[in-house]
Amino acid sequence: MPSPLKPILRYSCLTATIFITKVSAQPFGHCPTKAYIIQTPGSVPITYGVDLALGSYSVLSPDMGTTKVNGVGFSFHDNYMYGWDYGAQTLAQIGDDYQTVPLNVSGLIGKQFYVGDVSILDNAWYGYRPNKGLYRIDLTDPTAALTMNQIATSSEMGNPSITDFAFHPGDGLLYAVDNNGYLMSISPDTGEKTVLTQVLSESELGFNFTFGAQYFDVKGQLYLSNNGNGHIYRIKIEGVNSQAVFFSYGPSSNSNDGARCAYAEIEIGDSIDFGDAPDSYGSTINSSGARHGITDLHLGSLVDAETDAYAHPLSDDLSDSSDDDDGVSFPTGFEIGEGSIVSVNVTGENGFLNAWADWDLDGEFDEDEKIISQLAMANGTTNLAVDVPSWAIPGETWMRFRISSLEDIGPTGGVSDGEVEDYPIAVTENGVSMTYYPSATSYTTFAYEDRYPNLGDFDMNDVLMNVRIVEYVKDGNVIRIKIEGKLAALGASLSNGFAFQLPGVPTSAIKGDSIALTVNNVGATHTVLESNQTNAVLIVSNDLWSMTQAGEGGCNYFRTEEGCGTSHRPDWNMIIPFATPISTGSMTALPYDPFIFAKPHAYHGGTVDAITGIHPGRKYEVHLKNKAPTDKFSTALFGVEDDVSDFGLSYFFQNISGLPWALEIPYDWKHPKEFASILQAYPQFGGFASDSTGATNPNWYLEENANQSYLFTD
Repeated sequence: MPSPLKPILRYSCLTATIFITKVSAQPFGHCPTKAYIIQTPGSVPITYGVDLALGSYSVLSPDMGTTKVNGVGFSFHDNYMYGWDYGAQTLAQIGDDYQTVPLNVSGLIGKQFYVGDVSILDNAWYGYRPNKGLYRIDLTDPTAALTMNQIATSSEMGNPSITDFAFHPGDGLLYAVDNNGYLMSISPDTGEKTVLTQVLSESELGFNFTFGAQYFDVKGQLYLSNNGNGHIYRIKIEGVNSQAVFFSYGPSSNSNDGARCAYAEIEIGDSIDFGDAPDSYGSTINSSGARHGITDLHLGSLVDAETDAYAHPLSDDLSDSSDDDDGVSFPTGFEIGEGSIVSVNVTGENGFLNAWADWDLDGEFDEDEKIISQLAMANGTTNLAVDVPSWAIPGETWMRFRISSLEDIGPTGGVSDGEVEDYPIAVTENGVSMTYYPSATSYTTFAYEDRYPNLGDFDMNDVLMNVRIVEYVKDGNVIRIKIEGKLAALGASLSNGFAFQLPGVPTSAIKGDSIALTVNNVGATHTVLESNQTNAVLIVSNDLWSMTQAGEGGCNYFRTEEGCGTSHRPDWNMIIPFATPISTGSMTALPYDPFIFAKPHAYHGGTVDAITGIHPGRKYEVHLKNKAPTDKFSTALFGVEDDVSDFGLSYFFQNISGLPWALEIPYDWKHPKEFASILQAYPQFGGFASDSTGATNPNWYLEENANQSYLFTD
């Protein structure tokens, strides 16, 4: 096939018609699996072929025969690419020689296009120009005189700020991620735009992005190439539940455009190394796992290829009797708060080492769990120091080591060279003492009346929680807390949450992203550590009724009514690591400050709603007697109805007789049944509450001092 002729162009400022003599190259012979990225780092556009599995790339054409090409799409209908030729100022056809052949198009708007793709459903190129709109060019016969037709104006589309879009192989819609990270769909028939969800955030990623290259695979997964750093992200289109994950490291350029046959699979070559940690760490290709193209640079002596990760408990070492994880050894153990040594052997030159350890045992490698960063490594063995943080949790966990010629890489995603090796390790602790409250084998109980600031029925069974606390202390500092709880009763028609305040412990001292909370043996999904609080506040549950339900039959409540007994008590467990250890002398006395609050977005009584606004949420709290509220509490509730709280006197959550709305009592305490006042069930309680010294009736809660007819029995 002869080389394309230089186009003969005649421009007219009065018309938008371009007359072109052209000779087309051959089409691509199949639906290519690689992605094409066209960049113009200098004076001519360069075509790269990108292996999406690794992000590796090669130059397919160093010069496309024009000044710049953008808005490129691959046509499944004729196996050509089509893109906007900036030199010819028209749409061009691109064949397997990667040279542009300008097309004869009338109706042009006199503007260049940098957003474009070819439809899956019909052989037509669609382009978008900000402040102009969405346009279509029929490509059924590219040799004929073509016409650009407008589908919608920018204002009709809502003026999307996009730098590329791509056709979905299934539903035929256009999809794009704008420069603020929002995923949207666009109808090619009407231009109607639907914003689905924000999938990426500059505040989270820490850098700006412009996704000039966007394209699909046959599974309907959208790939985004960031102009600034070449990072490639993958999105599984699932409407408002769509999420973006980092996928691989690719080429970067300020002028960046992409095209791909949307019906092609992502091909996994036969020279790729994967990790083998559990897949929660990002190991398999479906999890955008850590993977490397096999080259002369690797860890240790051995490296083998897989078509996908054999994530733990599977192992490719078992299948071929060859353990290629031979690059790292551990001369010392890993003890909390102490230094240790790792010995790393590298084969090859010009490699950089990055490594992570899952210190908090949450099944992920977090940003602050990076133990080695961008370390230049020489060929041979190097001993490296690793410090185990004080907030690490003892137990079995994993480390990941990655060597590559690319300096700064994360724990997941593809890279063109090097190797990844994963290792199971054990984290231990010595010199750590444990302080239990009330003891290692018993619980204390917190009881609440949720009609505050009115005493209400004062049955003190609206929330009944059994709690045990463990402080872990090393070198005189608290490094971790564990709190275990059991929900003993819910006698509330209102909905309440449950939380702990740690007076004197700043929020910044807690490692919030490493808190582990399970409720009924299921990991909690809400944010545990509250923001914008002076003292650390830990939310166990926003709605305690979500942990259980009323008893069987005609029961309205949980374990407070006659005939509604059950021995079952929903449980929860929370481990709180300290980012900054707190000296035992600075810690507030156990049991800290447990409190209830109003379920967000729910009614909590006429008086409370009138004072705090409809649905008070965190503005409403009930604490133990003389425990100060959190920063989110509405102090407008103080002094209302039965409450006599006074900041100046440090009186909180009590009435004029000293009666509180919250109590701490022994675990085996038998609580009042529904609508039975604690003053009826335990006649000695009034004298105890009114005596600030606690000397009067200190054993009021013993069953022998109770009126049995008012007590709840299982």
